[in-house]
Amino acid sequence: MSAVGTTTVTSADPPASADAPAARRYLPLAGAAVALATAIIVAGLTNEAFLTTANALAILRSAALTGIVALGATFITVAGRFFSLALGQTAVFGGVTFALLMSHGAPFALAVVATLIVTLILGAVQGALVSMGANPIVTTLGAGALLAGLAGLATGGKNVRIESTSVEWWGNARPLGVPTQTWAFLILIVVAWFVMSKTRFGRQTVVTGANRATALSSGIAVWKVTTVVFVVASVAAGIVGIFGAAQFSQARISEFGGLDFDVVAAILIGGTAIQGGQGSPTRTALGAVFIAMLQNYMLLLGWSFGIRTTIMGAFILVVVVSFHLVRGRAGAK
Repeated sequence: MSAVGTTTVTSADPPASADAPAARRYLPLAGAAVALATAIIVAGLTNEAFLTTANALAILRSAALTGIVALGATFITVAGRFFSLALGQTAVFGGVTFALLMSHGAPFALAVVATLIVTLILGAVQGALVSMGANPIVTTLGAGALLAGLAGLATGGKNVRIESTSVEWWGNARPLGVPTQTWAFLILIVVAWFVMSKTRFGRQTVVTGANRATALSSGIAVWKVTTVVFVVASVAAGIVGIFGAAQFSQARISEFGGLDFDVVAAILIGGTAIQGGQGSPTRTALGAVFIAMLQNYMLLLGWSFGIRTTIMGAFILVVVVSFHLVRGRAGAK
């Protein structure tokens, strides 16, 4: 039995000290929830279209697509591997793979499983390269460019149509009034929280990101953790690619253009430490909802793409600097 089995790290966030109240561990999550609730109230009071049912469902669907990928990518960041910049193109490639299989008569279930296996392999290759010392940013940037080229070659630069009632249902149905993408997002939030907080792999991920030397001396197979976190993120992107193709009954190579930016933003706004070792899938999910809500609000106000992008960039910068200052002060005490 490796030493990690007895490590005291038992959650995705640092444990509270012995003399601190247990509730302190939940303050970051509570703070994120309060900030989100405040933003909803302000947006609702300043724009009457914001709180309509149709708009709320649109926000939830948008947040789900970003959030599902961000949940998987959180594992990469917590493990100390920064980010993956190939997830948007992985989603595109997954959508194209799924659409091509469906258009050639593959059963729906087989097309889904095959697509997820393909994205699993893509993540495993990138994770293996990073575990051998390759820079994660450079590696995933190159992988994203490669996948974009392959998707273009496979489709001839054209959209791939899907004619299937099953696919259409998965992309557009609303069980109990809630989009299928949102149901998947909610389920995966619980799964990601459980894996990060309650499983041995989750503890290994946190320890690896907090101190790689300690992880190695504790008997943790850091190379395996690195590979698996990239697999998790890649499969999450594959799920979103399938949902994207199902929603529009076609795969488009131009889709998910801003997904990588939104995923990174959700992770950072959720308070995950860039250097690794600290983070929470639950807070990442709240970050994804906040981003979708903010973008939706700016669209309702009629602001241009340039203004929206500038505000998002400035907001992320403020959040990252604020978290850095808060953690710096906490570490100095």
